[in-house]
Amino acid sequence: MVNIDKIPLISTLNLVAPSLCQMKLLIRNLFFGWFLLFTTCQSPSPPQSEAPLIGFVDAFEDETLAQARVGFFAALAKAGYAEKNNTLRVIYRNAQGDVPTLIQAIDYCLSEKVAFLAACPTLAVVTAMQKTKQVPVCSMVSTEPSLIKLVDKNGKYFPNQFGVYDGVEYIGTAVQLIKKLLPKAQKIGLLYNQTEIQSVNAYNLIQKRAQEVGLTVVALPANNSNEVQTVTEALLDKSIDAFFATPDNAVFGAFEVIYKLCQAAKIPIFTSEEGLVKRGAVCAYGADMYQWGYEAGETAAKYLKTRQLELKPIASHRRVYNAAIAHQFQFKLDDSFTDVSPQSKTKASLNKPQTTAEYRNFYLSALVLGLGFTAMAIGIFISMRIFDIPDITTDGSYTLGGAVTALLLLAKVPLFLTFWAAILAGALAGVCTGLIHTRLKINALLAGILVMTALYSINLSMMGRSNLPLIETANLLEIFNFNQASFFSQFVVLLFLNIGLWGLITYLLKTDFGLAMRATGNSETMIRANGVNTRRMKTIGLGIANALTAFSGFLIVQYQGFADINMGIGIVIVGLGSVMIGESLSNWLGWQKISYRLLGIIAGTLLFRLILAVSLALGVSPNLLKLTTTLLVLLVVALPNLKNNR
Repeated sequence: MVNIDKIPLISTLNLVAPSLCQMKLLIRNLFFGWFLLFTTCQSPSPPQSEAPLIGFVDAFEDETLAQARVGFFAALAKAGYAEKNNTLRVIYRNAQGDVPTLIQAIDYCLSEKVAFLAACPTLAVVTAMQKTKQVPVCSMVSTEPSLIKLVDKNGKYFPNQFGVYDGVEYIGTAVQLIKKLLPKAQKIGLLYNQTEIQSVNAYNLIQKRAQEVGLTVVALPANNSNEVQTVTEALLDKSIDAFFATPDNAVFGAFEVIYKLCQAAKIPIFTSEEGLVKRGAVCAYGADMYQWGYEAGETAAKYLKTRQLELKPIASHRRVYNAAIAHQFQFKLDDSFTDVSPQSKTKASLNKPQTTAEYRNFYLSALVLGLGFTAMAIGIFISMRIFDIPDITTDGSYTLGGAVTALLLLAKVPLFLTFWAAILAGALAGVCTGLIHTRLKINALLAGILVMTALYSINLSMMGRSNLPLIETANLLEIFNFNQASFFSQFVVLLFLNIGLWGLITYLLKTDFGLAMRATGNSETMIRANGVNTRRMKTIGLGIANALTAFSGFLIVQYQGFADINMGIGIVIVGLGSVMIGESLSNWLGWQKISYRLLGIIAGTLLFRLILAVSLALGVSPNLLKLTTTLLVLLVVALPNLKNNR
């Protein structure tokens, strides 16, 4: 008996079978053809008329260093090589201060077989030269190769090096300018970046030149923009007569806070970089970043045309000064100096009343800075102690709060709206971490790292550049002004804000919602059995924690006078240290109530800043500063435990 239901299917298969066979044969032939193409044929060389491909790698995102890149491509364009004319192809990468990213960026450019690799500044040049000895490397904003060990065993330059370098001897001329303009000066204050070779070399040279003219150098390390505020205050507390701004990334990124503090203390700033003179230093004898990049671009154009590599020192230095700042300190400079001051900025800044004692009380200023960080410490307490979640989002949400604050204040947005925008931005970052952790089942630590990494790019895109100064912008900390003593005004404002914050968080954690949050961290299984959505609780809790962190960014940006893309790097360590000290203090005093524990966190934050202040004031070797701070923190944390054990 024939199954009639199968007849249409059999007929269809018979009709389609030849087509399937033909398609199968076609696919097999195509696959075999592609296989032969990629296995037996080499990649065709680009036609001679195709534009050359070059790579450009920046180690940092910095407004001053960016001028070198602008000059570099301007020189290439003048020589007939420009992207807009389709005569040049460029791979541009910025490592944004991360060395592993810098290595990957250079590896990518080399894998794309670039004609040459341009690197800026010294760190990028050293990394590029370590990665290749075949592909030409064009250097700029970099020191003389022998000073950074970019020579062979015979002391000769490697054959793939070209570009423009500079020594450090010119930096020593700034010391002579200090002695000439301030003949009675005895001490020079200086902060330097221990992680940058050029900064260390500059410090060593300045110290040597200062001894020759009878000056003493008081130096402290600052390896990122977060440390600049405290270190500068420590230097001013040592009764220095002048401040020298070294050529490194930490100084470039946080120069506005150095300028503000030195202006308040009536201490002139000297430097060797023209860009810093435009931003408020007195004078300099050094290289213009744009010109440095332009000269490097000329060597690059020469290589593209003739395949000849040229490595040479920068051709020109010039004497520049800021006329408004020089007039303020009654310095007279001869006609060999060129005025590069932006008049609108310097005049507006000088019209503000300043008081010598405003920032000279070092320990009180450390307390003010600590009051700005308490919100972040409470946020870390919520994520770490209440929910037992190690949230690394803090590094990104702190910068996010600061970036939003700076952008809106510069846009003249009302302070009330700026506050809520910063808080909501931080909360959104925390919620993203919570959703990734609870909904996608990603480890909490990894979720925080992912969001923190993404926030770096988001913050940089919002800001448009690495640093946003707020020197002339009115802010929350200047609402009150008691007899022109703005330091006291800032202390009062931050103190009342912290009292209000302590009361608000205490009330929140005592409500039914707060008790559910605390129970989620203590026993997630039990509270879920009682009908509480623990995933939602964790997400909301991380949102609150990062909103508080963004609130600290909101306050600190207004206190220090700038927002910087790197201001959040390592800030979670500051918060954790504050929480640890606060909890040790609470345990020692027997504080168990949540309100008292929060008071302990606030006290721990203030104590952490005071410990750092003591380390800076002890006068220990700059190389031992971090070790001294660590030992002091360890002493404070361990003493209560040792007493309890006894």
